[in-house]
Amino acid sequence: MKLPRETYRRIRIQLLIFIVSTMTPLWLYQQGWLQRLEYAVFDARQSQLRADAVIDSRVKVVLIDEFSLSYMASTLGAFPWPRTVYAELIDFFQLVGAKAVLFDLLFTEPEIAAHTGVLSEHDDRLASATAGYAGTVHSMLLSHDIDDASDNTLNRALPDGVAQRFGLSQVQTLHDEVNTYTLPIPALMQATPFVGVVGVDPDDDGIYRRVKPLWEYQGTVFPALSLTPLLMDNQALSFDGEKNLLTLNEKPIPLDDRNRLLVNFYGDMQPISIASVFQTWDKLMSGDLDNLPIDPYEFENTFVYIGSSAIGLDDIKSVTNDAKAPGVFIHASALSNMLSDDVLTPVHFFDIALWTALLTLVSVILAFNVPLFSLKLVLLVSTLFAYWFFTGWQLQHHQQPVSTPPLMGFVLAWTWSFTYLSYTEGASKRRVKRMLSQYVSEAVLDEVMASPDKILHAGVGRSETLSILFSDIRSFTHFSETLPPERVVKLLNTHFSEMANVIFEHNGTLDKFIGDAIMAYWGMPIREERHASLAIKAAMAMKNALHKINQALQSEALPTIEIGIGLNTGRAVLGNIGSDRKLDYTVIGDAVNVASRMEGITKAYGETIVISENTWLAMTTPRPCLLLDFVRVKGKGEPVAVFAPLPDEAEDPESFQTNVQMANLSLRAFAYYQSQEWDIAEKLYQQIDAPKLRALFLSRIQELRHHPPPITWDGVYTFTWK
Repeated sequence: MKLPRETYRRIRIQLLIFIVSTMTPLWLYQQGWLQRLEYAVFDARQSQLRADAVIDSRVKVVLIDEFSLSYMASTLGAFPWPRTVYAELIDFFQLVGAKAVLFDLLFTEPEIAAHTGVLSEHDDRLASATAGYAGTVHSMLLSHDIDDASDNTLNRALPDGVAQRFGLSQVQTLHDEVNTYTLPIPALMQATPFVGVVGVDPDDDGIYRRVKPLWEYQGTVFPALSLTPLLMDNQALSFDGEKNLLTLNEKPIPLDDRNRLLVNFYGDMQPISIASVFQTWDKLMSGDLDNLPIDPYEFENTFVYIGSSAIGLDDIKSVTNDAKAPGVFIHASALSNMLSDDVLTPVHFFDIALWTALLTLVSVILAFNVPLFSLKLVLLVSTLFAYWFFTGWQLQHHQQPVSTPPLMGFVLAWTWSFTYLSYTEGASKRRVKRMLSQYVSEAVLDEVMASPDKILHAGVGRSETLSILFSDIRSFTHFSETLPPERVVKLLNTHFSEMANVIFEHNGTLDKFIGDAIMAYWGMPIREERHASLAIKAAMAMKNALHKINQALQSEALPTIEIGIGLNTGRAVLGNIGSDRKLDYTVIGDAVNVASRMEGITKAYGETIVISENTWLAMTTPRPCLLLDFVRVKGKGEPVAVFAPLPDEAEDPESFQTNVQMANLSLRAFAYYQSQEWDIAEKLYQQIDAPKLRALFLSRIQELRHHPPPITWDGVYTFTWK
């Protein structure tokens, strides 16, 4: 049975709404734009549903809190306390039968000057107590720091014996980006039977939700402070990096895609003040067994974490259910999760996509196929509430719920379905918008449609910092003279269509086509601080797109082309140039002229892309760039450095290090060239993998050897042509 044409059209519209409503939140989620909202919803649900959850009784948290500082100030003075205090804690918990004492405190410096070579009595006492109790666990820190000027602290080898004593030989490398470590003082490292890594990193919104159970440094894997207690009885540990699965005595512990444990926090951590411990210890030592502040037997066969909650001790973290939680709560909660099978299973993207598609499909079907509006509304709202309760059920059953993409897809489908069914106006405006979209980027189009009076009338303009791009087809005069006009137009249209798409995809504004040239810019009318990096990325994409263009030209029996691309960054006047009847929304100024000159000199260096020093300095993301020359372009008196951008790590990871080395080599070679050290410069230029640039400078060096430059020579080359 053949369906009516209108039915086909409605089915196509429903399918389109379904696809767009499903893909939009999934894409936004992958880009990270929904993460903060998703985090906020997750935190609210966990705070609500886990308010009465109590930490496992086998895990105890002992805190240096404000009461402890006040109570012990009379005998110990101000914090920090002598390390004998911590030795006494070890003695106490050993006496009462604790399985382990884990210090979420770093003892990284001796209490005396290192040059004396003698431990203080306090350090010695702590080392002795540590050695005397096999359940003592001290903390180490592994982290990733940026390069420092001296390069003395990064990528150091671990002290002898550390990897052998504390590393997990049964776990393969994790490829962590860790380049520095902080260890306890040597006496403690020799005395302690176990160490645990205490580093934790927040999510993008600054809230701590995850902990890494395994850390790697220079090929050796160490356990986190939350995992160490589970390894004390030689339990079998294995790790599957492909499945993101940690297995302990055949018990699976699922991790997220970055090998982190999503912590299922507790509403009641039942922390104990160190002051209460010492009050109890003092009473026991004096033989007073009545009215003890805490029951010593509650520590029997427990894992005791010692941390701090006092504000001045700088270990306060914002976690999902507490904006001011002691950092030790993270490790203690993670251990409790693993001990009591309370681990959250992280959600995977496939599950997110499945639930988003399902809810979006339900929304479209209800909107289009339920005839009564009141029933339609009831069913839609009921579906929303049903899914909300389902995510709560997931959390209570140890699954990470995901709310934002499915609910957003549902609402988008609902909104767009109702919009399509309700509105019949605006067809003319939509046609105009479709027409304009052929000539301007989405950013400009949105601004035009949002404020037509501001954009569609000539104005005085404004000065903005922009990155301007010029692209030109090389030897185009030859094509225009040898090809029929219709073939020339076909060639240009093929080239312009692909390049315009690249510019739009990189949030650029296509200013105009000038004969065979393209002019575009980044930074306005929608303000974008990363305009230089985006413009360079677009230029690299245009260079890569040339292969696709030439394939299309060859299929049409047209000649292949080469292009030159020039970029410059600077102040330019942005506005509408023309009359009320005919406007060009464009940029003018000296920065535009320099960008055009950059394109003009590409052929001289055998490079497709040349950027000015201003663009190089304005980059916000790292990219290796080959220093080509210092030049004076025609019409400019001041010299400017010019560069050829090379693929960054994301574009070509295999060649990235080679590109960095080549960029650095070009800087050194030109420095020696400019200082007239011809032999060294010649040797360095011979190593540069840029044939025309290499040949150009080797020729210059030979010429300058035979005809030495004047004493005022500055190494700048002056172009006399555009």
